[in-house]
Amino acid sequence: MESDQSVLLLNSTYEPLTVVHARRALKLLFSKKAYTIEESNHFMSTVRARIRVPSVIQIVYFVKKPYSKPKFSKRSVFIRDNYQCQYCGKYSQKPTIDHVIPRCKNGKNDWANVVTACHECNNKKGDRTLKESGMHLIRQPKEPQYMVYSTIITPHKMQRWEKYFNPQEKVPEALMALTTS
Repeated sequence: MESDQSVLLLNSTYEPLTVVHARRALKLLFSKKAYTIEESNHFMSTVRARIRVPSVIQIVYFVKKPYSKPKFSKRSVFIRDNYQCQYCGKYSQKPTIDHVIPRCKNGKNDWANVVTACHECNNKKGDRTLKESGMHLIRQPKEPQYMVYSTIITPHKMQRWEKYFNPQEKVPEALMALTTS
């Protein structure tokens, strides 16, 4: 099994709950506790069958999960910003973080002041404010409402699952048709 065979587990309300390994996702599917929303290109082989591994599954029943503030870390900022530079929009496998108000000018190390930046934009901005550097942010940084953590989540998976991490957008009609049938 490849290391990138992680599966996004959604609550019955389409909110992300967690990321599980493919084996756990298949157990939930076979026990009829969840159903497939999106499939991946990966397969898992058994003695008698070759099974397509899902990319996103939705649990049948509602799981009440208490709210906990997302932990602030460099990796969490990358996940929040989808590994995309917040100045030029370029996606990067190895981004850096940038303080909108530099720390040398009393900028805080928190959700509202830290963004993902590519190396070029980070160097271009340097220890200057946005106004001094003449740069603009694509999105204003803020604390995410929820965060799904995993040791095996990749930027490619984040791009593929992005629509499930943005609660302001409506659920696609194709997905609604799956839940009503």
